[in-house]
Amino acid sequence: MVSEWEVRFRSLDGTALVGTVTAVPGVAAVGAVVLVHGAGVTREEGGFFTRLAAGLAAGGLQVLRFDLRAHGSSGGRAEDITIAGVANDIRAASDHLRQLVGFDGPFHVVAASFSGGAAALHAAYRPRDVDRLVLLNPRLDYRDRYVDSRPYFDGDYITATGARDLEERGFTEKSPFELGRALHNEVFYLDPDVYLRAVLAPVLLVHGTKDTFVPVESSRRYLPVFGGPAELLELDGAQHGFAVHDDPRYANPQSQVWQAEVIERVAGFLTV
Repeated sequence: MVSEWEVRFRSLDGTALVGTVTAVPGVAAVGAVVLVHGAGVTREEGGFFTRLAAGLAAGGLQVLRFDLRAHGSSGGRAEDITIAGVANDIRAASDHLRQLVGFDGPFHVVAASFSGGAAALHAAYRPRDVDRLVLLNPRLDYRDRYVDSRPYFDGDYITATGARDLEERGFTEKSPFELGRALHNEVFYLDPDVYLRAVLAPVLLVHGTKDTFVPVESSRRYLPVFGGPAELLELDGAQHGFAVHDDPRYANPQSQVWQAEVIERVAGFLTV
């Protein structure tokens, strides 16, 4: 039977973070894994991460899923979110899980959507901390999302309207969290063609072919850029989150089939 308990810890900059540890008592640990959810949701990922944690724990993995800063029960302000801050949250979660379970074996990271690039950045800069990396419909090109595609940027410069919003309210838009000045500045220096080459750990990318939020073409484009072995599993017809269109609670049987396939594939990849 799966056992779960809540934990509290702090990120490098002192931000209070809250998470859930999942394990199966009596099952020998073969590794440990941190689950990192996407933007605008919580550590449960609509229930998908709850099931993923249970599936991984059944295979002997100690699992910690946590709320990102300014999400769920964790502290921090949304307009202060940066990719580097999320990467440091991942590091802090890994450190906490290592201390908590007293396990010195392989550590893995599974990250979804917005957090995908941050997890890859963490793996690039701290290669000894990540044995294997799983990226689920990952956002890898942050500049495209937060500068190039934004109507309030003209080339590399923010428009007068965007600048006024930053000055008066501290963010440009809510998408899905409040986008602050630090994030808009930071993404100019996060080139996926550079930082992905420094990821040497084996990588599994999983992406739905009908994803309209982070198109599958992104994973296809960056698959050969990773510095270590990388593979891409495509789910034909799946939307973002491995679901059918407009199924936020994952109630559709096809959504459940896709997510069960992802859980099985991820578990196999991490316990090989």
